[in-house]
Amino acid sequence: MESNNSMSGLSIETAIISALVVVVTVAVFVRRINLPYTIALVVMGLVLSVVPAFPTFELTREVILLVFLPPLLFEASFNLEFESLTKNLTAILLLAVPGVVLGAFMIAGMLNLTLGRSFETMLVFGALIAATDPISVLAIFSRLGAPQRLATIVEGESLFNDGVAIVLYGVVLVGATGGSTSISGGLIEFVKVSAGGGLVGLLIAMLATALLHRIDDHLIEITITTVVAFGSYLVSEQFHVSGVIGVVVAGLVMGRARDAAMSPTTRVTLGSFWEYVGFLGNSMIFLLVGMRIAVPQLLHNLPAIALVMLAVLLSRTVIVSLVNLVLRPFRQHMPWTWLPVVAWGGLRGAVALALALSLPDNLPGRDWIQLMTFGVVLISLLVQGITMQPLLNLLKLGQPKQAEYERHQARLYALNRALHMLQREEGRGSLLPGVISDVRDDYEAAIRAEQEDLEAIEMQPGLFREQQIRQTRRRGLLIQRSALLDLRRQGQLSADALRELLEDVDAELVQLDELPKSSDDDEQQRDEEEDRDFKDSAEAERSVHGATARTD
Repeated sequence: MESNNSMSGLSIETAIISALVVVVTVAVFVRRINLPYTIALVVMGLVLSVVPAFPTFELTREVILLVFLPPLLFEASFNLEFESLTKNLTAILLLAVPGVVLGAFMIAGMLNLTLGRSFETMLVFGALIAATDPISVLAIFSRLGAPQRLATIVEGESLFNDGVAIVLYGVVLVGATGGSTSISGGLIEFVKVSAGGGLVGLLIAMLATALLHRIDDHLIEITITTVVAFGSYLVSEQFHVSGVIGVVVAGLVMGRARDAAMSPTTRVTLGSFWEYVGFLGNSMIFLLVGMRIAVPQLLHNLPAIALVMLAVLLSRTVIVSLVNLVLRPFRQHMPWTWLPVVAWGGLRGAVALALALSLPDNLPGRDWIQLMTFGVVLISLLVQGITMQPLLNLLKLGQPKQAEYERHQARLYALNRALHMLQREEGRGSLLPGVISDVRDDYEAAIRAEQEDLEAIEMQPGLFREQQIRQTRRRGLLIQRSALLDLRRQGQLSADALRELLEDVDAELVQLDELPKSSDDDEQQRDEEEDRDFKDSAEAERSVHGATARTD
């Protein structure tokens, strides 16, 4: 017995080490080809699936949901910019909640009509295939310099719709396997499980954050975040609520609080740790997905898979279009060029596979659903993933050299600020004579080099000048708002005059937003420095409103 256990452990260890060797090999090789890293891993997994001697372990529902999903969800939500998320929360929640539910019913209805299969069974399939997994798409966004708001919407939706899809899957599965359920009962269960998961994640994150405020040891703090990542999932599941939503909420709350709760050393170390966890988790799961798919069986059923894939894409396109129509009256709609990207970027991945693998044996059409799920996942990863870059280029949403431009621009700004500070210190007499002359030449040479690099970057003509003009005008208007609010706070402006003047400034802001702009301009408008101006203005306005209410 002891020998068998030893051999079993050795076999698992060999499989893990072999997979890591493949991951490293693919990571090094993919740098030389124009193929997203995660998609290259799926392709390698497909190749290795026909190699009988290659050691591996089975990709089960438990492995996906208990081992891979919690740290991946925590890493993504922890690093998601909170301010950008809140600005786009309406679009994200519409896509992730009603979008998932409507998509599941649309897919079920289309497959029921075209294939004649049971609507209840097809609703189970619609629920499990509704969650998106845009990891490879987001990597392409980053490389091509796609608008940040577009990336936030796609990533934010994927974080929340995982939990929504799992909850919906659990509700509709009861009816499909002969259990008693109703629309009202299903809705109540859906809300209870979703809200319960969010509450568990919030409480655990608040407790962990309070603990982090009292600790200044990066090793202990990293361990705390690891406990939160897995603990929020496990505790939520123990209370029979959504573990996925629990992890996402916990990650968002801790990510929001890390600047105040953690030292700079901890933030740097923690960032590196979770970056590695995300890389390792995504690498392993995409490789194992490729190895789990039986290509010959998929090829034999290709016509049916193509029809199912068409239903998935059609429902996704309709949902994205409807959500954008709902957002339009609130001036939060997406540019029309973004809609094909959001629709086409809805890749399916690990969550769909986990749910398909967990289907009960007594579900009618269980084997068919599993086969279709693997087919949709494979086609979406390969076809949609590989064609995303040409789509971005066709719609002119990518600006590959934008990140390079911004780095040079930021470095130039920092060098000028440093040189100005040194000259000011010399003028105050706080530096020994001749010190500034020894370093001025180095700074001026570095500044000239950065200016030459900026001029050498070939960008879309006038793009950054247009963006900076708009950004500067907008910041100027926000500063005017702050100045007016300061006058009111100092008692130099009446409440009525303040309201009238603020209305004028707000009207100019709206007019500025409605001017024709480049596809990347939404990102530029949300620059961090502008956000700080806006938050200062908002905080001042809240305090003034309080004073106005008391005065009135």
